[in-house]
Formats: sequence, C-alpha cells, structure tokens
Amino acid sequence: MDSSGNSSNDSCQPTYFCEENAITHDIPYLVDAWLVPLVFALIMVIGLVGNSLVLYVISKHKKMWTATNLYIANLAMTDITFLVCCVPFTAVLYPLPSWVFGNFMCKFVSYIQQATCVTLTVMSVDRWYVTAYPLRSLQYRTPRVATMVSLGIWIGSFLVSLPVPLHTQTSVGEWHGPQVFCTESFPTAAHKKVFIIYNFLAVYMLPLLMICVCYLVMLYQMGRPVVEPVDQLQLQTEHSVAVRARVSRMVLVIVQLFVLCWGPIQLFILVQAFSVHFRQDYYTYKVKIWAHCMSYSNSCINPIVYAFMGANFLNHSCVTLSFPFSLGVKT
Repeated sequence: MDSSGNSSNDSCQPTYFCEENAITHDIPYLVDAWLVPLVFALIMVIGLVGNSLVLYVISKHKKMWTATNLYIANLAMTDITFLVCCVPFTAVLYPLPSWVFGNFMCKFVSYIQQATCVTLTVMSVDRWYVTAYPLRSLQYRTPRVATMVSLGIWIGSFLVSLPVPLHTQTSVGEWHGPQVFCTESFPTAAHKKVFIIYNFLAVYMLPLLMICVCYLVMLYQMGRPVVEPVDQLQLQTEHSVAVRARVSRMVLVIVQLFVLCWGPIQLFILVQAFSVHFRQDYYTYKVKIWAHCMSYSNSCINPIVYAFMGANFLNHSCVTLSFPFSLGVKT
C-alpha cells in the first residue's frame, strides 16, 4: 500500500520533511503548507470512497467471492488502511512545525502500510497459476484459500516491516525554536544505507522482479499451441480464456500503475542516500513533494481501473448502487 528507503517510512513519515524544513528555515511559511494537505485530502476522499465501494460491492454479491476478487478486496483494504493511518498524519506536517502525535504514533504511522506490493505479487502469481494450470487451479483457487493467503500477506508484511519502528522515534530539534520531529535514528551512516537498501529490495524491487517473471511466464504459456476442443466445449473454453485474459490485463495495469506511482519516490530516496552530488534545497524538496503525491495517488487509482477494465465489477456496482433507489420508485 511504500518505502521511504522504505515505503512506509519516507512516504508516510515526516522524517525528511522535518529535516528539509530545517534546511529551508529562511522560508518558514510556504505555499505547500496548505496546497499539499489539500491535495492529500482530495486523494484521501477519492480513495476512501472508491475502495469502500469496492469492498461493499464484493461483499454484497456472492458471485464475486472469487480468489481474484478477494485479493482485490485485500488490496482495497490495504489502501484504506494506508489512507486512514498514514496520509492525514503526513498532511499535518506541512502546516505544523512539529510532530504532535507522540512517539507511539511516530512508529505506528511508519510501520502500518507495507502490504500493497506483497498483495500485487500474490495477485500476479495467481494470474500465472490460473493461466498455466487452468484446470488444476480450480481445486486450489477457492475463497477459503484466498482468505488465508490474504491473512498471510498482512502477517508477512508486518514481519518484513519490523525494522521500521525499531529505527523510528521522536527527537527534539531546533527550527524557529525547539521542535519535536519524527525521524529515523541509526548508529552510523552505514546502518542507514543498509536500512534503505533493505526496504527498497523488500517492498519494491524484489516483488517487482517476481511480478515481471510471472507475466513473462504467462506470455510464454499463452503463446504455446494447445489442442483445440470441439463443439460446445470449444466455445466455453474460448470464453474462459477471454475472461482470464481480461482479468490478467487488469492486474497488469494495476501493477504498472504501482510501478509508475511508487517509482519516483523510490528513486528519490536512493539518490538522496547514495549520490554524492545530491543537494538538499527547495527545488529537490518540491520534487520530493511531487513524488509523495504520486505515491499516495496510487491508493485512489485502483478502483478507477476496476470500473473501466472490470466489466463484471462495473455491472455489479451499477446494480448495487441503483438498488436502494429502485426500492423508492416501486409502488
């Protein structure tokens, strides 16, 4: 759902904002003090409405209780958790000079959202499995298995993120008077670089490589010749293949959007940590704000993808939303 060196750390966490504020002390009140929270609020409203609708539609229609849709529901829950537990606290950092939520929330906000890329990886593996083994997958791709896998995603994500709260804490600094900052703390600069590399690999690059492998294998499998069935079975098979291909395209678009939205902040963190030519000034600060807005927008884009690429989801949404109104029209 990030990685500031770690998605959940830098994108969600005020660490660098605090440091950069100290650097730009000659501009104590910037336009981003109100503009960025406004953008974050817009992202949050759209994301909460869209993802809540996804959960509501799936929960109301038992025909949608499939493995793929349960993974989509898990992704929506991940986005909602991120929007509620992370975005508001980050937005408040811009108008306020100090972290006001205490040490526990400093650790919690940095820790809470690591499940998005793991969910996308599982969805990609699921698409490969159903493409490579369409008959065998019927036995294992059940709502029960998908629910257990989703639970495992949350547990695994929290375990992977365990170093984040261990190295995140509040500290007192100076910026137009004494202030409290929520920041990362490391024994040495080398520890910090190792931490950044770990988070980059764990929550972005390794899942992304696995996703790419899954889709490359899928393309290979779909390009292989198959024995054509006959008569009515052929029509059923062609329909099944078309449905699987449409769902796979939708998952691929979701993955691509994840890469585009989270890529800028990941690259920024790496350049900031390892480039000897990196300069912390107001211009790089604005680039980082843009990168954060891109990463946060990922949490409100997915429902739009479902609406435009998932015909089944769109149809069920229309039925679900029109049902209360149709009750009022009946006589």
